[in-house]
Amino acid sequence: MKPNAEDADIFARSGLLPMRGWLPRKPTALAKDAILNELTRLKLRVNGKFVSSKIQDLPIFQQTGRMGQMVGGLDEVDRLFTDELLETMESLAGANLKRPSTHAQILLSFPHKVEWSLDQLNWHLDLAPPKTDFIPGVQAFLLLDDLQPQGGSTLALAGSNKLHHVQTGKNAHDILRGASDFQKNPEKFLKPQLIEGHQVQIVEMSGRAGDVFLMDLRVLHTPSVNARKNLRMMATHRFLR
Repeated sequence: MKPNAEDADIFARSGLLPMRGWLPRKPTALAKDAILNELTRLKLRVNGKFVSSKIQDLPIFQQTGRMGQMVGGLDEVDRLFTDELLETMESLAGANLKRPSTHAQILLSFPHKVEWSLDQLNWHLDLAPPKTDFIPGVQAFLLLDDLQPQGGSTLALAGSNKLHHVQTGKNAHDILRGASDFQKNPEKFLKPQLIEGHQVQIVEMSGRAGDVFLMDLRVLHTPSVNARKNLRMMATHRFLR
């Protein structure tokens, strides 16, 4: 499905496009149930309640990776990354993209029982940014269950895709290190701010089951603290040129 001109413009500028209610309900529910069944089999879910004893000694953000490894790949999740979704990403990227040969990564976060904060997050890229201004690939994030703000969603710094190319020899990390506001008061960036003439904003990938977020792989992103009472349940795949 080809995105409309407004969506294409949003993605080009910010590197992030939310698509609300994009996934059909039935296959999304099947994927959620498959994950819950695995958590039960692994004894991470007992009598309908989540049990963190197997992972509680790990640092908060390592728990997500460990749970994903324990659950592994699931066909019910992989089937949500449809040809139609790939066509949409290719239209936004302006290039053909490769379908990954591996299973989708499942992103799970138990409630962390700590206060939600933007301090000490791991803002990162999953590949080196290209030296010229082009989209190297698109990452799709799928919400498999309802996810409240501050519920452990992936955070994206929308607009950071453009910061890699504004100063010779500097990427977005370098520029943000020089932006004292981002280092000292990241909460300010929950609202749009201008850096080097580009609008940037921290966006939580929260919403309803079936929502999809498409992200330019040049956008800085990070896991976040789950300060809610529910399990965070997402899946992601990277599609490269």
